[in-house]
Amino acid sequence: MASAPAAHALDPADVPDIGVDTGRFNLPINCAITMPDLGGIKVFDLATNVDVQGVVTTHLGPGQEFWLTQGSGAITFPTWLTTLGGLVGVNRADAVIDKLEISASDSTPEVINVAEEPQEINDIVITPGQDLTVGLPLEGTFDVGPYTAPQSGATTLRFEQAVAHITLRSTWGAQIKLDATCTPTAGNALLTLGIGGDPGQPPSRIQGAPLNFEPIEPGYLVGIINAPYRCSLGGEPLDLGIAVGGEIPLSVPRNGSVSFRNASGALTIPKATVNKLLDMGLAGSFSGTVEELNLVVAGGTPAVQNVAADLEIPPTELVRDKDVVLPLPVDGTLTAGPFHPKAGAESVAISLGSASATISANGDPTQLGISCDPPSPTVFLVDNPVI
Repeated sequence: MASAPAAHALDPADVPDIGVDTGRFNLPINCAITMPDLGGIKVFDLATNVDVQGVVTTHLGPGQEFWLTQGSGAITFPTWLTTLGGLVGVNRADAVIDKLEISASDSTPEVINVAEEPQEINDIVITPGQDLTVGLPLEGTFDVGPYTAPQSGATTLRFEQAVAHITLRSTWGAQIKLDATCTPTAGNALLTLGIGGDPGQPPSRIQGAPLNFEPIEPGYLVGIINAPYRCSLGGEPLDLGIAVGGEIPLSVPRNGSVSFRNASGALTIPKATVNKLLDMGLAGSFSGTVEELNLVVAGGTPAVQNVAADLEIPPTELVRDKDVVLPLPVDGTLTAGPFHPKAGAESVAISLGSASATISANGDPTQLGISCDPPSPTVFLVDNPVI
């Protein structure tokens, strides 16, 4: 899914390790604002957004324990609210957040409250005419888990709700208490993880992944996923990683479509595979052409789209015991989409399919073919509801 919102290749420093999915999501939400001192009466609904980011594995084994790590979340209250507060002298606020719920469908438990221990944020400065952002955690990041994956299928991490208790304080001593119960109004899926392979896999709790995403507008996600691929070169198996980045809407209009913006990719060759290629005689450097990287679409059309045909692989050096992270394309972006929902589809799920390339070593005209099966278990890029 892609680094900052700019039309350029992925920065290798932003590409996570093979098997890691990173993302930042800006979900439209509605906050029901009530006044506890007036018996909990609702005074208005506030349309706003919640910014959530985190890291998770690309796939899971049956019954595997897992976490969403390096997490953070923030709710932004719009300028009109601070302007209104300024009219009555409000210039400070205290907040207690006691719910920030992230669910994992069909997993156990299905919902975890990140703020089970309430988080207090005191003496927030309110400036009339400026957004007010209330975020968690106060320092560092949070891990959400452990969840236990189901035995098959997939599990989808979702933002469910957040609850904040806010005390507005005025310059002349008055206090106004408000409760905000915030729930999603459109797509709230963060990440979908395919499940398969052998049971008994160790817990997945990833740390240290790059999260250098700029803020994205409401209704979109931005991220990078580095999928593990098993490929073949001349009959020899090779383990590679194919990263895909982009900005993607969180939902699909019933009569519309979904496309990736600023889509790009990267080829990751781990050092064990580099050493194997050198031992196979692919010494020095190689170059070539990517012939296909297929996206597979469930619930939408086209069913398969090749997003990387005739993509040049520039001369790339192989150094023993050193990973290779090669942005593809080296500059610019890829076209992915538009994908149209099928009639009656409830969601459009886009996953990574097969890939292939031809390479040659050290300027040798002999072409060597690399073919890669689709990742197994399935590696999803998005699974968006049709609305």
